[in-house]
Amino acid sequence: MSRKAITLLMILGGLAFMIIGYFSSAPWGAESVRNSNPRFDFAPALFVLGVIIAFSSAVVYELLPTREEDDGAGE
Repeated sequence: MSRKAITLLMILGGLAFMIIGYFSSAPWGAESVRNSNPRFDFAPALFVLGVIIAFSSAVVYELLPTREEDDGAGE
């Protein structure tokens, strides 16, 4: 698997965690503060985990070695 594919999968996975964590942390339409608790206890941590995964994709991209077909150099 190429480093571009791994990086893209990490970004998409992190984005999915961020979306799920965000919408689970802040319920829409809560009429009072009492009803505004997260849907599950670790929803904010899920959002933070998504941010960490998305930003660490840059580190993974830089640390993985390139292969000849990844560098874009022709013949």
